[in-house]
Amino acid sequence: MCGSSTTTSTTSTVFSRPLYLDLVTSPASAKPAALYPTRSAAGALLGQQLAGRGYIGCLLLGITPEGVEIAANAAKAMGAQFDVLVAAFIKLGSKLAPIGAIAESAPSEMDPDFQPSGALLDKLSSAIDESRARVSQDLILYRTQRPVKKLAGRIAVIVDGQVAYPWKVLAAAKAADQLGAKQTVIATPVATQAAADRITARRYEFVCPTIVMEAQGHPAPYGDMAGDTPERLRSIMIAHQAA
Repeated sequence: MCGSSTTTSTTSTVFSRPLYLDLVTSPASAKPAALYPTRSAAGALLGQQLAGRGYIGCLLLGITPEGVEIAANAAKAMGAQFDVLVAAFIKLGSKLAPIGAIAESAPSEMDPDFQPSGALLDKLSSAIDESRARVSQDLILYRTQRPVKKLAGRIAVIVDGQVAYPWKVLAAAKAADQLGAKQTVIATPVATQAAADRITARRYEFVCPTIVMEAQGHPAPYGDMAGDTPERLRSIMIAHQAA
């Protein structure tokens, strides 16, 4: 799908391959090469693509934690404003794929293919409560509980680091819609084909330079990935710059 472009009357998707990827080679047995050298480089490229599509004067909203640094650098590249949206996946187990997500105070976004029954209903209720509590905690850490910058009548661009599963960006888009955005766009440097299909099916415009076919996404899309805890701390520091 890289290098192709799909457009409908209400939804368009941009897929293109950064030129430097063609210079990267790695043996089959070696660790997969990063798709982008750094998050800042990925954000700058994403910002250039958004600006090229006319999204000037929009508000970029980085989803916590992975989308924050990318959104900040995309906003810098295109001269746009930046803020953060707090979101969390809903999982029935730490090693299981997410079955939904929650963003801000908006209702949860669930995988429509997930149909729980019996004992799973109680487990799902607990998982949603845990995710809601995580969002409440992160609102303090990332925005010190201040409101999101004014969205009414503006274009909101939801930015995440890698979209392997679409539920968090869709939950964030729902939150942006509720905050009065006149249009909501979803953007990320890398996404899975399955996630891209889900997003465009919901008729959101989707901007993504790189699509991967692996169901769980690329194992290391950025060359400067440093582990969950350091990256979370860095994203909190960057988020405070948006205040």
